[in-house]
Amino acid sequence: MQTTAEVVTLGEGAETAPSPKKNKMNRRRRNECIWGYVFIAPLCIGFLLFTAFPLVLSIGYSFTEYDLFSPPKFIGFGNFIEIFSSNTDWFLRSLLNALVFTIGVPLGALLSLVVAAMLVNISRGSTALRMIFYIPTICGSVALTFIWQWMFASHYGILWEFLENLGFHLTDDFGFLDEEHFMASMIFMGLWAGLGGGLLLFYSSLQSISRDLYDAAALDGAGPLTKFRAITLPGISPVLFYILLTGVVGSFQAFTQFQVMTGDIISEHTVMPVWWIYRYITGEWGYRYGFASAMGLLLGLILIIVSAIQFIASKYWVKY
Repeated sequence: MQTTAEVVTLGEGAETAPSPKKNKMNRRRRNECIWGYVFIAPLCIGFLLFTAFPLVLSIGYSFTEYDLFSPPKFIGFGNFIEIFSSNTDWFLRSLLNALVFTIGVPLGALLSLVVAAMLVNISRGSTALRMIFYIPTICGSVALTFIWQWMFASHYGILWEFLENLGFHLTDDFGFLDEEHFMASMIFMGLWAGLGGGLLLFYSSLQSISRDLYDAAALDGAGPLTKFRAITLPGISPVLFYILLTGVVGSFQAFTQFQVMTGDIISEHTVMPVWWIYRYITGEWGYRYGFASAMGLLLGLILIIVSAIQFIASKYWVKY
């Protein structure tokens, strides 16, 4: 006698009776899919509400004149034309300042790599040192900026007194935060604050490189530079690419530390793109949401182009 799991012949149209085990598996898979969507729903909803929808809305506002108190008025590319006009050339100046600020990205990557290479060769105390270096990374940018504002202070700041003790006679005209030295000071602060994140990434990447490769290279007579070029650099290239990519994007989006360091006093030598956009959004220059959206869209396009160039160039030096 045939069971229900076997083939039941019903004339020409023979069908296979569904197996209870198969039904149970389908039910389990369906439940897994349902719970999967439930768990990713908060992230998806948050992305749609706070990223995708504002992005689409901002793109639409960039082609309008909108001040929050009256309906948007379509003006085409008027906002983008005004960005490049002479009376708003400070936005272009802010892009130049952001480009100068990115000098700290490769310098920070190099410094993190050097410190990470030193910690890899330390058998004791490496964990404690990594924790010490990483502490600034988890601190708030406002708190860090206030600390460095005090350190950069003239006459009584730590750096001022340190240079005085070394024999440098600083005059009253000198200041770490004046127009001539401001960007260099901000880069120096960024190197200190961002050292820990890059250090941990490089530390993990260096540990993943097999020591057998260095031993084989030593047997072949390879020197330190050859080992670095042929073994270390290819091994850490994905991490280096990630640090450079995110660092450049973060440099163009820097805002809080510049605003706090200057006391919200904007100038030609301190203005940054996001800070300039912020001035138009907060109403200091008339709640020009359309104009601010146009500048934000332009900044986003610049970052996309810069990132695309980095991805294209990575094909020639990043080894996965």
